[in-house]
Amino acid sequence: MSLLPVMVIFGLSFPPIFLELLISLALFFVVRRILQPTGIYEFVWHPALFNTALYCCLFYLTSRLFS
Repeated sequence: MSLLPVMVIFGLSFPPIFLELLISLALFFVVRRILQPTGIYEFVWHPALFNTALYCCLFYLTSRLFS
């Protein structure tokens, strides 16, 4: 028996962190959509690495908000 509550959606069980991952993913798409027209990606050396770091920061902020 697990100590953490499990979300069950249509018979599929998800860990409690799943909601935080989805919220941070939605925030990531919004922030990326805002940053692309500003031209910030022209100053970034590696856009994929920047996107990964941005998602990690947003996930950290989201998880701190929920805890």
